[in-house]
Amino acid sequence: MLVERAGQMVIFAALIKHQGFTAAAKSLSVSVSHVSKQLALLEASLGVKLVQRTTRSFTTTEAGEAFYRHCTAVVGLMDTAQSEVESQRDEVSGLIKLGLSQSFGSLHILPALEALRQRYPKLQVEVHLFDYRVDMLEEGLDLWVTNNEHLPEGYVAQRLADCQFVVAASPEYLLNHSTPQTPGDLLGHNCLIYRSWERDYTRWSFANPEQKININVSGNYSVDLAEAVRDAAVAGWGVAYLATYLIRDEFRTGKLIQLLPDWHANQSMPFYAVYPSRQHMPKKTSAVIEFIKALIGTPCYWDTQLEPYIRFTKA
Repeated sequence: MLVERAGQMVIFAALIKHQGFTAAAKSLSVSVSHVSKQLALLEASLGVKLVQRTTRSFTTTEAGEAFYRHCTAVVGLMDTAQSEVESQRDEVSGLIKLGLSQSFGSLHILPALEALRQRYPKLQVEVHLFDYRVDMLEEGLDLWVTNNEHLPEGYVAQRLADCQFVVAASPEYLLNHSTPQTPGDLLGHNCLIYRSWERDYTRWSFANPEQKININVSGNYSVDLAEAVRDAAVAGWGVAYLATYLIRDEFRTGKLIQLLPDWHANQSMPFYAVYPSRQHMPKKTSAVIEFIKALIGTPCYWDTQLEPYIRFTKA
């Protein structure tokens, strides 16, 4: 009923504005008979005559004049609402709720948000940091940048990057322990374990052109924060299997040394941009995705920065 009434109000406003059925029908791209029928239904519903018409004249009744004022107000609100929505669709503005993996977001995305703000001054960013599976609907997220393997059903997941791994230890640790020459040698070392609810990080994978091997490592320290594993390695606690996005100046300053450079750390960590749908994607969402893709680069900018200090062996 309300939907029909709104349509009838639009037609009535056009009818009075253009002072005729033919002109009103043309302005709305409908037939004259449709305009006439909707006016009759509207008058019957309201129980009053809105216009007086003869073959030669077209006048608005007192009730019609009053109703027309309300119709023009409604049409104005509809036009304003449409313009505002179209503006948000075509302009990078408004609020975007952005979910980020805690470690990756803190190290790489949060420091870049000032550049995003300068590029899109009308954009407001609300950041949520997670290290667990997220219900995007419950959290109200527009976009989730994650390395979570269990992606939500019914959402689009656009791959942003594939992060590599490297095995490392500090010079202090290696002063007191032999340097491993093969993956099997890690069984004799204290290995620092990243603890995750979604995957097993006690199984370290390696490959070279001849073979692939998995080593089930062990150690006296495990933690569910990736940066803490890196920091423990820097402190000389043991050997770590680190995602390269975690490494900043540790290799450049000699705080960490790559181990097993002839072996490829045969594990990949994909990062995804997850969002509700490709259809009618707000401009703000697509703009933030493109910003993050350009920020990460191909190959990932942190891998490029590590090339002078790390040998990335191909399997």
